Amino acid sequence: MKDKFWELPPWQQGLLLLTGGTLLILAAIWMITVRHLLFSALAPFLAALIIAYLLAPLVNFMERRRISRPLAIAVLYLLFALVIFIFSVRVTPLFLDDLGELVRQLPEYGAALQKFLHRIEAGYHRFNLPPNIREMVENSGEAFSTALALRLEHLYDFIFSLFGGMIIFLLVPVLTYYFLRDEDSFKRGFLYLFPPHHRRRIVAAAEEINGALGAFIRGSLLVSLAVAMLSYAGLLILGVKFPLVLALVIGVTNLIPYIGPVIGALPAWLVAFLEAPLLSLKVALLILIVQQIECQFIAPVILGRSARLHPLVIILALLLGGKLFGFIGLLLAVPAALVLRILGKHLLMAWRGGR
Repeated sequence: MKDKFWELPPWQQGLLLLTGGTLLILAAIWMITVRHLLFSALAPFLAALIIAYLLAPLVNFMERRRISRPLAIAVLYLLFALVIFIFSVRVTPLFLDDLGELVRQLPEYGAALQKFLHRIEAGYHRFNLPPNIREMVENSGEAFSTALALRLEHLYDFIFSLFGGMIIFLLVPVLTYYFLRDEDSFKRGFLYLFPPHHRRRIVAAAEEINGALGAFIRGSLLVSLAVAMLSYAGLLILGVKFPLVLALVIGVTNLIPYIGPVIGALPAWLVAFLEAPLLSLKVALLILIVQQIECQFIAPVILGRSARLHPLVIILALLLGGKLFGFIGLLLAVPAALVLRILGKHLLMAWRGGR
């Protein structure tokens, strides 16, 4: 009797795959229920894995130049320490000043926004609206004002709790070092999980994932950096308050396809609107110009067609990622969908007996 999975008849393989898939779905449902606890425990490992993945090409390049792997990692760490030192001296004080001033003015901004909403509410009372529509508008305005007040009230605590949680990420450089140093051991150990006659297929899938995912991640980071720099320069020229913080928000949210630019533009537009309505129009025009520069010039050159995913797939991935894991899920949704697409293609080829 054949005892290897890959030597079983197709219907038995299908039955085993169906059973395994059901167990995986049940495990995923359980993981989703404890996702916050799971994420807090695995966050340093995930961050270290992403950083190691981004740095691995540089380490491999230096290793091919006959530089030992630990020495190559040490050189990269020294370079990044120098960059962090320069940022700490030049950029971080400006960012913290902007952030502190923004936190101090949040109650004032919240009061101004609520006053604006009350003016709108007073304005629509002049119209003879049906009772059901009037009630709906009043309830919506009241709910929005309450939600806004709660967000502003807890934002200060959230910011400082975020910085307090960064202590956990002191583990990240240590974990990154081990991921980079033992990369070959991890690869060999992973391949040993599969039968020898299927390892060529696994290596081919891994190489395709590495090429597509690496190009997408590095390209997305470069595009977002360019968008953040252009936004910072524009906000600085327009005289908008807190330009560094707002530009950072625009750059980070730009990593999210489609909805990211809108999410990132809202804080800048809102700050400008509360200062002067005309300034908000200028900020909206600035964001539109920056996005056009990104779409027409920056992204085609840097990204090309690295994602190769249908827009509907991207939107579905964003909806699922955001619903299950919040903002982090939005950031990781497209890379995860890209990996699943390549894995699905190779699994289908293996199922059909393709070479």
